[in-house]
Amino acid sequence: MKKTLILIGITVVLLGSGILGSLYVMHHKQPEKIARIYQQDNLLYEIDLSTVKKSYTLTIDGENGAENVILVEPNQISMQSATCPDHLCVKQGAISDGILPIVCLPNHIRISIASDEEGSYDVQVR
Repeated sequence: MKKTLILIGITVVLLGSGILGSLYVMHHKQPEKIARIYQQDNLLYEIDLSTVKKSYTLTIDGENGAENVILVEPNQISMQSATCPDHLCVKQGAISDGILPIVCLPNHIRISIASDEEGSYDVQVR
């Protein structure tokens, strides 16, 4: 009898914890991730990456036939193609946080991400 009550109590606690955890995860607000795309320090686009549901591309034309194609995906952004000679901006891959921007120096394009969440540290040194 006593073992049965203990098992029932443990089951109730586990079920309650599971329900509360599920509710927290379902209603937890994702932080906004705002991608800003600049051409020669002029803001061209401001995109909230946390609201993007379907991937799409943006094409930015520059001077002397320069062209950059930007791929916007849910929670990340990348340079898909560029007419610059070294393609470092394309090789950098997708970014999803504000740590490192994508920069195409020859075509004067910069993509940076600003977030409304507090800065979090990976490592703390004392």
